[in-house]
Amino acid sequence: MSPDPMRTTNDKSRIAEFIDAASRLIAEKGYDRTSVRDIAQAINLTSGTMFYHFKTKDDLLEAVIKKGVDDGFQLMTEALRRAESGSLARFLALVTAHIGVVHGDLRHVHHVWLREWDRLPKEARVRLRPLAEQYRELLDNLLFALAQDGHIKADPATVRHLLLPALNWTTAWATLPDQHSRTLLAEQICAATLNQTVDTLRSLLRKETEVSRAAFLSGNSLTD
Repeated sequence: MSPDPMRTTNDKSRIAEFIDAASRLIAEKGYDRTSVRDIAQAINLTSGTMFYHFKTKDDLLEAVIKKGVDDGFQLMTEALRRAESGSLARFLALVTAHIGVVHGDLRHVHHVWLREWDRLPKEARVRLRPLAEQYRELLDNLLFALAQDGHIKADPATVRHLLLPALNWTTAWATLPDQHSRTLLAEQICAATLNQTVDTLRSLLRKETEVSRAAFLSGNSLTD
């Protein structure tokens, strides 16, 4: 017998509600001080309803962090898909997207990921780690491209180790209520990473775009 489509849709909606409530409460109170009852009551349900969808509280925590990994990576890859082809433009697009994740709709999920990763059972961390590594690979590739283009002189892996915590903990010192403020901070962080001023970064981006578009037009003229 095939599953009831309405029940499947309702289950997905209920699971999303539990993940959202859990992420908000755990981000606010911590994993240990957030009970299953707290989470269920936040969406006007019983604890038993939660256990229908998640066997344990640890399973719910894994689902919260998996949402952060999956949705965050999707936003990063989409930002890169829309970006210009140059290494500077792609770097700025990725940093802007990362800040959007940390300060936007996924902020509670991301906070739980950072704070509560070690609370996951070992087998859950093993399941999630390869997914989390996808983003590190994206950033490593971009930093390597920046090094090849002469924009950074330091070891790209070392830059990544410094940059990721800096981005993740901007929530501790920056209030970013809108996209403009997030974009400005992204420019500032990119400029600092490259040991440039923001004005110099913008100038380099304009030149990179001009070169990329000239190369594109030249390539098209050769095929006409």
